[in-house]
Amino acid sequence: MTTNGTMPPIAAWQVASMRVTAFPSEVVPTERLSSWWDDIVGVSPETVVSRPKVGQYQAQGEFEGRRLALQIQPGRIEWSVSPLVKVAEEDPDILVGPFPDVLASLSKVTVHWIPSAPALTRFAFGVTLVQPVESVRSGYVLIQRYLPKVVVDPDGSSDLFYQINRQRTSTSQIEGLRINRLSKWSVQIARRVTMTLGGDAVATRTLGEEVGCRLELDINTGQDFASALPAERLGALLQELSDLGSEIAQRGDIP
Repeated sequence: MTTNGTMPPIAAWQVASMRVTAFPSEVVPTERLSSWWDDIVGVSPETVVSRPKVGQYQAQGEFEGRRLALQIQPGRIEWSVSPLVKVAEEDPDILVGPFPDVLASLSKVTVHWIPSAPALTRFAFGVTLVQPVESVRSGYVLIQRYLPKVVVDPDGSSDLFYQINRQRTSTSQIEGLRINRLSKWSVQIARRVTMTLGGDAVATRTLGEEVGCRLELDINTGQDFASALPAERLGALLQELSDLGSEIAQRGDIP
């Protein structure tokens, strides 16, 4: 069995997207939808799409140099951050920033939202992370350090994809609650391409190619928890979910 040894700092992981997802046990009154953004973010969103009859609401805007979004639909509420792409940019950044910085930014929103959250049956923290490397081979060498129970041949392997869910009992003092720790590991090649329309022709231009280790995390409360999550423990629970995500990003695939 291989060992992971000294790991890269957690800030080496760059965020492609990050979200906090809540699953309410009740229908959210439409008059509460728009007030969440205004009360918590403090400035009006740049775009809003509201369909009260079907219980859907979406707001987006810039927040601390990132794209913040609130999406609501029946049975699901989600706060998320993604890259802030501006139309005039020829080569936009496809990453949001280092994991600790982005987590701190999104937490400013979600921590203030929790006291006004409706009754919830499930809670989840999700993030897609990329750690840039020089080549596919160096990506396999690096990802081996995060997967101590998997043997990765950097010279004779390709198309690596490893997925696992390692449950843990919650430490949030919610009796009987189990936490799913789903992680997906791979090495990706991302190509930046621009397309220009002209008459009947489409001109494409490759801006560059980037290789990186990719980690997708979905840390969520178990579906078998029968009752609503205690409102007074939601803050501690969300902290636990993000801490578990940080642990995997720092230490790799561990029980």
